Amino acid sequence: MHSSFNCLFQHATLNIVEFDINSRKEMKTFKRTTPYYIMSYHKKGEAKLRIGETVHSITPGTVILIPPHVEHDHFKESEDDTTFFWCHFTYDIGNVIDVLTIFNIPIISKIKNSEEFERVFMQYKELMIDLNFLSSTILKKAKEYEILYLFLKNVLTNHSQNYFEEVEKSEGFLGMLCEIIQHPEQRLSLTSLSNKYHLHPTYISNRFKELFGLSPIQIQRELRINRAKTLLKTSEMSIAEIAELVGFNEAPNFTRLFKSYVGISPTQFRNLNERWSNEEGVLKVSKSD
Repeated sequence: MHSSFNCLFQHATLNIVEFDINSRKEMKTFKRTTPYYIMSYHKKGEAKLRIGETVHSITPGTVILIPPHVEHDHFKESEDDTTFFWCHFTYDIGNVIDVLTIFNIPIISKIKNSEEFERVFMQYKELMIDLNFLSSTILKKAKEYEILYLFLKNVLTNHSQNYFEEVEKSEGFLGMLCEIIQHPEQRLSLTSLSNKYHLHPTYISNRFKELFGLSPIQIQRELRINRAKTLLKTSEMSIAEIAELVGFNEAPNFTRLFKSYVGISPTQFRNLNERWSNEEGVLKVSKSD
């Protein structure tokens, strides 16, 4: 099981969308949904969190983690100051696999070592205004992962028996997932997975959708397409070379699949991104003038 976790964490990318530390007397956020995770650590004061029909009381030392696309209310009823550290983030593999969904992490947790958690948040806050390129890029990224590490360490330690038992039941499927993640360019079919793992193809497909949101074939295709999009934006490789690199023997097959997912051909996608990059460059130059 540890090798599967290592694979997931090694291939996952953390992206902090927004981050701040606030003190408020009022908080009135209702029926909000976001395309990313919301993590909010309450240092001082009280607040309420509604998800579904349940209203939770948030007290100091509590961290909440709201998954993407989950409607919620986050509000206060008292007029006392409430101080909270928050960030919006994604943590996924190839913009396809949300790693945190595998662990069934609770919405609300208590942080045991709150001083360490607060210290790292404060350090990250300071780096947001640091102009030194080493600290504002490398050290900042390290602090982002340290925040996630402290959170996961706290949650998975507190709930290890409940949550790892469910993960262990899916260990074989985590192994399948890791194979796809490590080698999305290789040929894949439900029949080949069935023969290798001695499970019915339909069961494999349904179980994958239950655990990871997509079938094995869908995961592989989306990983291939997202890898191709990155190469189209960042490299000068030809369409045929990119097609071969992501696992297609014939460029027309790659173009057909790419267009079905993205809506435009690989060539059109590359041209649009080059145009946007040029326009951004011109805008930056005009602002500096």
